Amino acid sequence: SNGTTASFASRTRIVTRAKVREIFMPALSSTMTEGKIVSWLKAAGDKINKGESIVVVESDKADMDVETFYDGFLGGIVVPDGESAAVGEPIAYIAETEAELEEAKTKAGGGGGSAPAPAAAAPPPEPEPAAAPAAP
Repeated sequence: SNGTTASFASRTRIVTRAKVREIFMPALSSTMTEGKIVSWLKAAGDKINKGESIVVVESDKADMDVETFYDGFLGGIVVPDGESAAVGEPIAYIAETEAELEEAKTKAGGGGGSAPAPAAAAPPPEPEPAAAPAAP
């Protein structure tokens, strides 16, 4: 069916696209419109596993542990302890690999996924070549 085609197509594309995923403020009850971050159980850069509680959210009913659906690394926290966010707002980013942590942190710091990453973030290529191997 269609799902396999899509994943195959994305696999044949250039693989440099990092997988940085958003964690959204979940609706913990049918009446909840926003949630308050009680505390993050993980810090940016921590390895996280699917099913692990990573943040405690206060809803209109109770405080609840929220689990991640992904394995990876907690990249950037958008909504810190004590702050609130509307249901469906991104509260953090997860990087799939350590190499993508910087991108996740940049996204979190940018305040929105739509902002282009500043070009200055990438170190300029070194103009001089690396030390040439000495000829025997």
